[in-house]
Amino acid sequence: MRVTIVSCVFPPEPVVSSRTSLHVAQGLAGRGHQVTVVTAFPSKPAGRGYPGFARRLIAREKNGNGFAVRRCFSTFSSRSRLLSRFLENFTFGLSSGMAVLLMRRPDVLYVNTWPIVAGGLVFLAAKLRRVPMVVSIQDVYPESLFAQGHLSETSILGKGLRWMDGVIARGCRAVIVISERFAAIYREQRRVAGARIHVVPNWADDLQPETDAERLSRFRERLEIPPRARIFAYGGNVGTAAGVENLIQAVRLLPAGDRFHLLIAGEGSRLEHCRALAEETACRDVTFHAPWRSDETALVLGLAEVLLLPTQGRQSYASVPSKLVSYWLAGRPVIAQACPGSSLADVLEKAGGGWLVAPGRPELLAAKIREVLEMNAAEVRRRGEAGRHFALRNLTRAACLPRVLDVMEKAVSR
Repeated sequence: MRVTIVSCVFPPEPVVSSRTSLHVAQGLAGRGHQVTVVTAFPSKPAGRGYPGFARRLIAREKNGNGFAVRRCFSTFSSRSRLLSRFLENFTFGLSSGMAVLLMRRPDVLYVNTWPIVAGGLVFLAAKLRRVPMVVSIQDVYPESLFAQGHLSETSILGKGLRWMDGVIARGCRAVIVISERFAAIYREQRRVAGARIHVVPNWADDLQPETDAERLSRFRERLEIPPRARIFAYGGNVGTAAGVENLIQAVRLLPAGDRFHLLIAGEGSRLEHCRALAEETACRDVTFHAPWRSDETALVLGLAEVLLLPTQGRQSYASVPSKLVSYWLAGRPVIAQACPGSSLADVLEKAGGGWLVAPGRPELLAAKIREVLEMNAAEVRRRGEAGRHFALRNLTRAACLPRVLDVMEKAVSR
């Protein structure tokens, strides 16, 4: 079976969906299938090109993973603005769609890319070549744009994008979504047949935080965090949807001193804004760590007692932050800011791995942080262990990847 994977992000980018596409490529190649990955030149999370990658229209890349990689041109989006994101989406859709048209015809296409525009252009290429397509939905669009305030739900453009998303989803052989609530949206609002929808959550490899006391102490000293401070950390993209500003605003409401410290590790379009906000409000109990190298992940998670997962506005209805999986696999409890009834709130309650706070309410987040600081240490550890056990059972590569591979193979057999 010949498989083409179209993924807007791919290693060396540290974005979670790049890891997902890599695992799918490795899994299909491991089952004896011929795999080609069509992807963009790396630029995430900062929106800048990586050294050693010179952008061309289409470039072949050598690797020793048992599959081929073709990098396709796109513009880069260093700021979370609608126009720059659209151009990045559109240009990659054009170049990757062209690559699909020019390459040897695959038996099936797996698409995990920016939705509607890039996904729609690849969908057109698949239709022209009569190739069955399986699409992976990580975030629901245009609902995510509505939640971020970039687009009005009642606008002609908003309604048109929702209609286009339905056309694409209904035209696919299979639709893979990451939660039951997303599945309900595609059944009820996009009118996709239930038999074509498959729920497979995001996953991650098992991750152990650093436990060597000397290494952790040196890392803490390097970050200039007081030795007695209890560290609550955020690790991930500092973008519009993340709502990291809420964390800084919550710190302002906590007593200053060496009892509590907020560590923000990662880059993104809102990083400089968050730095400026911390400086304006004289938040001395906040440390930024950027760039955050992948080999420092265990150190950041090892320093943290609790991990923080904010979301902006109604964003939690349209996406489930994939960093939750890594947080839980590290054995740390999570304080999440999410809307009640969202997929994130549901999984948090089901796992028992943390606490839920309404988004956009820094005063409630500050109150929850104070509550956790006063909590029995055994209860805090118990919540972290509960999250880890849930993730090991349901959110690892071993638990989820075979289900995706089976969907791909059945799409061809149909």
